[in-house]
Amino acid sequence: MQDISKHPIFQALQKIIHDAADVIMDIYQRADLGIEQKQDDSPVTAADLAAHKVILAGLQALTPNIPVLSEESSEEGQVTFEERSKWPMLWIVDPLDGTKEFIKRNGEFSINIALVENGAPILGVVYLPTTTEGYFGVTKAWQDLPVGAFKWQGDEYESINVREPREPIIAMTSRSHGPALPASLKNKLKQSYEQVRELPKGSSIKGCRIAEGIADLHLRRGPTSEWDTAAQQAIIEAAGGMLVTPDGKPFRYNQRETLLNGHFFVSGAELAPYVMNWYLENEEEE
Repeated sequence: MQDISKHPIFQALQKIIHDAADVIMDIYQRADLGIEQKQDDSPVTAADLAAHKVILAGLQALTPNIPVLSEESSEEGQVTFEERSKWPMLWIVDPLDGTKEFIKRNGEFSINIALVENGAPILGVVYLPTTTEGYFGVTKAWQDLPVGAFKWQGDEYESINVREPREPIIAMTSRSHGPALPASLKNKLKQSYEQVRELPKGSSIKGCRIAEGIADLHLRRGPTSEWDTAAQQAIIEAAGGMLVTPDGKPFRYNQRETLLNGHFFVSGAELAPYVMNWYLENEEEE
């Protein structure tokens, strides 16, 4: 992979996400996180809103002709589907993914920025403010960016790829949104792999750990939104993995009035049949 760190688009996105991380960490150190409840009863903090403003301003300056759909856009009046359905390209942003983890102060939260073209995520950036780990993935050449995935931390950059399954199989599970890996799926995996271990984490960290070859699988049952998955999907796909529906189809974005996702799982190609077959056997329970 060419030296991505020198590419002006990457440098601009890196600055935007680092600036957002700075305001998040500033608020993270405060006694009062500015917690409020949104209309759907989910929490929002001063950090969510401050990071939203930084990212929105940065993306509008970088690509003034590409609209931005952010989780916190609702604070200003969420755009209608009739309007956004006319957007061939858009940025989909979660300024603070893992707000519950942020409130718990366990450090497991991230910033997600994705570029979507005709429903497909073609670029994704995820940054973990507490560990200063960043992930970048490109699935389709745009602005001369090379296709592929890599991780950065400080001045260190490395290409990343999903790994071939090996013992123990590491299944990422949600820190705040249960349940854990179903016993029936664990038993199915154990038909081929004796050891299956679970590792709980918050936010998009789970998908990024799979993209970099530290873990193998993440199963998500229950609601998420498009800004929760778009960036990590681009990174995972660029790293040779998949974020797909139970029948193996990649998520498409900005295609429906609702911004809610259905069930999905993340893995490499080798483990996908286990999960899809498990879903077929248990679909009546879903």
